[in-house]
Amino acid sequence: MHRLENIFLMRHAHSAGNGDLAMYRHIPDHAIPLSGKGEVQAIEAGIQFAAFLSQSQSLIGIQEMRLWYSPYLRTKQTRNGLLEGMGNATDVFKDQREHILLAEQNFGLFDGLTNEECDEKYPEESRKYNLCAEYNGRFYAKPPNGESRYDVCVRIHQFFGTIIRDAEKPENAVSNVFIVLHGNTMRAFLMMWLHREVEWFENERNPDNCSIRRIGRNASGRFEDMGYIFQGFRE
Repeated sequence: MHRLENIFLMRHAHSAGNGDLAMYRHIPDHAIPLSGKGEVQAIEAGIQFAAFLSQSQSLIGIQEMRLWYSPYLRTKQTRNGLLEGMGNATDVFKDQREHILLAEQNFGLFDGLTNEECDEKYPEESRKYNLCAEYNGRFYAKPPNGESRYDVCVRIHQFFGTIIRDAEKPENAVSNVFIVLHGNTMRAFLMMWLHREVEWFENERNPDNCSIRRIGRNASGRFEDMGYIFQGFRE
C-alpha cells in the first residue's frame, strides 16, 4: 500500500492571452498558446524545480512522481518547457498524464470581454453576476454559458479520487504528484484539499505564472500548505 506524500502545483507560464485580452475574441481559450516570454519562463521554472529536488534528495526518489497536466495548449507547452529546464532531473517522473478536469474555469460569453463590454452586450446576465460580487459572492457567480468558481471547485474535487487511487495501488503507484494547471484551478485545488473556506478563495490572489506550490505532510502526518518553492513571474 502507498500513500500520497507531496503535491506540487504549478500555474502555466505567461500566455499570449495574458498579454492581449482581445486574443480571446479570435482564439478559443483552450487553444491560447504561450507567449515568447512564457516559453522562457517555463524553462526557468524547470531549472528551479530541478534545483529544489537536488537540495531535497531524501524527499523524492527516482520515478516516484507522476506528472499531470491540463489539456489546454498553454499548459502542455508549459510542461514541455518545464521538462526541458529540468534536464536529467526528469528521471523523477514515472510517467505523464493529461486530465480534462484540470482545465481552466470556463468564462462562457464573458470570455475576453472587459467589464464594460459585459454590461453592454449582456446587461441582465452581467447585472446578476455583479450582484453576487456585491454581496461577497463572486465565488458563486456564473457567467452565461460558463462556470462559477464553485463549479470549478466541485470539478477539481472529482480529480482527487484519481490521484488518491494512484497512491493506493500496489502496482504502478506513485506517492508524489506534480500538476501543471491554471490560476483558478490551482486555488480551487488548494481550497478543497486543505478544507479552506470560501473566504480564503476570495482573499487568495491568483498565483503568478510558473509559480510552484507544495502541499506536503507535516510531522504529524497531516497535509498542510508548505508554500511556494518557486515564486514564478508576476508579469
